[in-house]
Amino acid sequence: MNKLLAISIAVGCSVVIGADLMNIEYERHEFHGEPERRHAELSVLVYDIPYFGACGIFPPLHIANQIFRSGGSQGGMSPGATWRPFDVSQAEYEALLHTIERLDPGTLGEQARYTRVKFERDADFDQIPDWESWLMAVCEKHRDNYLRRQGGS
Repeated sequence: MNKLLAISIAVGCSVVIGADLMNIEYERHEFHGEPERRHAELSVLVYDIPYFGACGIFPPLHIANQIFRSGGSQGGMSPGATWRPFDVSQAEYEALLHTIERLDPGTLGEQARYTRVKFERDADFDQIPDWESWLMAVCEKHRDNYLRRQGGS
């Protein structure tokens, strides 16, 4: 995996995204047309993956790695993202989380699609072993607040 050796600056904006985060090659899929090849820091990719942050909650390491190992999805009738499966180490996860905590996702502009709500952490669900169960439990608690944060009802 490629590592950034210096702080990288998001193209088209003045936000510092992160230092020494993985760069990931992936494809962004839309309902129609050919996929778009992308190359971005992991902190950008997580905001480009549908449902990565379940109801706005950033997953713990073991859930994040389940998602990363899946290689993503083309999305079918909705947008998707695919990549070569990978894992992140505890140190890489902590660097990613550190970046996410400081990142205003709105500054990513067209780099990522799911930037309306900043990810938060809720460690109350860290003991749940699988992604689907984690997603359901997290959304049961956070759905209403997530919809409010999105500007919905």
